[in-house]
Amino acid sequence: MFDSSDGGVRIELRELTKRYPGQSAPAVDAISLDVPAGELVVFVGPSGCGKTTTMKMVNRLIEPTSGGVSIGGEDVLRMRPDDLRRHVGYVIQQIGLFPHLTIAQNIAVVPKLLGWSKTKITDRVDELLGLVGLDAGQFRSRYPRQLSGGQQQRVGVARALAADPPVMLMDEPFGATDPITRERLQNEFLRLQRELRKTIIFVTHDFEEAIRLGDRIAVLREGSHIAQYDRPARILGAPADDYVAGFIGTASTLKRLALITVEDAFPADGDPAPAGLPEVDAGATLREALDAMVAHGTEEVAAVSGDTRHRLTYHDVCQAIHRDGQDQEVEPSGR
Repeated sequence: MFDSSDGGVRIELRELTKRYPGQSAPAVDAISLDVPAGELVVFVGPSGCGKTTTMKMVNRLIEPTSGGVSIGGEDVLRMRPDDLRRHVGYVIQQIGLFPHLTIAQNIAVVPKLLGWSKTKITDRVDELLGLVGLDAGQFRSRYPRQLSGGQQQRVGVARALAADPPVMLMDEPFGATDPITRERLQNEFLRLQRELRKTIIFVTHDFEEAIRLGDRIAVLREGSHIAQYDRPARILGAPADDYVAGFIGTASTLKRLALITVEDAFPADGDPAPAGLPEVDAGATLREALDAMVAHGTEEVAAVSGDTRHRLTYHDVCQAIHRDGQDQEVEPSGR
């Protein structure tokens, strides 16, 4: 249905509006927004601001009152809703697995509707279970009630990916899990997204989750009015107004540490790390590196990449944050 040869496709919202009978103000008021192909865009805002309603109009679980949605240049409102939804992955907080179906049958729902062969479906189910970190031999014949909440959420992601859709919509998918499970699921999902590069709209009320996952963040006011739409580092470094600053909260510099990797902070003429320093992976964040420094009572760590060990100092961390603040460019994409 959509040309997704490069992984994801562009989503465009144009003056998208939803009015409910009997309500004086629209739930969504003429939002216009572009989601670049292959990027994860997070909608964040308070309860009742219209972020979930906006997302559901993309796959027409909620029909717009006016305005338009296009995916990959195709007008969504001209498509049959059932056909559209079979080509858009959808993950929700409540997971929504069918309790009477096995895990394999749950994942196979959309491929079966699309008429895939049994062999192709079986291969795809096993592939996806492995992709989300579940052993196919162990899990494919189980039922949802036999899985933990975190395992069920992984199956929910696998089901959304079953037909290899270029677009995924995710409505607070990790919100019902405990903090440890949530972090693991976020890490697993980031790994998947780096590999698959789907175009994703992700709804959350948690700004920490937004900056951790999002390529871009749309901070929404009531009625889905866009307060700011930009890269996470730009929002942290230059909030558009007091409303956005309120979402960021305190310690914005510490939050920015989670957006920069250790390898990005290496000085060009850096020294090899001496023996005895605490080690962090070169792909870790500066927040993790700083945590290791504090935990070991030192101002430097060894950043490890394969057989290479770079010295990273507290001064390097400070310099990286300073450079990051200077390098950010404004990229206005929403109206």
